[in-house]
Amino acid sequence: MTTTSGERYAEIIDTAIKLFRKKNYHGTSMQDIAEEVGIYRGSIYHYINSKEEMLYHIVKRPVLKGFESLKKIQEEDLPPIQKLRRAIEYHVRHYSMEHRAELAIMLEDTKHLSEKYQKLIREELKKYERTFLSIIKEGIQKGDIKELDPKIVTFAILGMTNWMYRWYAVDGILSANEVADIFIDMILNGLLVE
Repeated sequence: MTTTSGERYAEIIDTAIKLFRKKNYHGTSMQDIAEEVGIYRGSIYHYINSKEEMLYHIVKRPVLKGFESLKKIQEEDLPPIQKLRRAIEYHVRHYSMEHRAELAIMLEDTKHLSEKYQKLIREELKKYERTFLSIIKEGIQKGDIKELDPKIVTFAILGMTNWMYRWYAVDGILSANEVADIFIDMILNGLLVE
């Protein structure tokens, strides 16, 4: 069976993700990726121009998908608390399960990108953060969420959930949805029993 260009590109990207997580970005060469895929090193350049461009595409893919999905949640006709609940659930599921390796690469290896690519990623991440922020602001404006600094609340939520990739075990005792429920309970109800 012949591999299409799109399938080969996906295989190269998926292999790079696996190797970047195993050996890190600097520890992985284009030769390593080519050998793992089963092609000549020079053949990779038919699909992608450089290792840096590959890193950029690995990080960009889940960020763009995340923004689009979060924007849909923001635009739903739901109370702000329900939007926030759905946004947290989505964030945990999207980054901790579906794109866990890409999140780890983004948090650990984006610093190896040139300023041009870092700027593009920062711009996309800012859109994601602003969308989360707007959900929180809406909740504050409607009196559903305490009048706390919405930017700090946004960063607290994202900071708490982003680091799941370091400690969460897919085969552990809790599913990602159960962890999301714990986060939601802590965030929406606070840590103190009233």
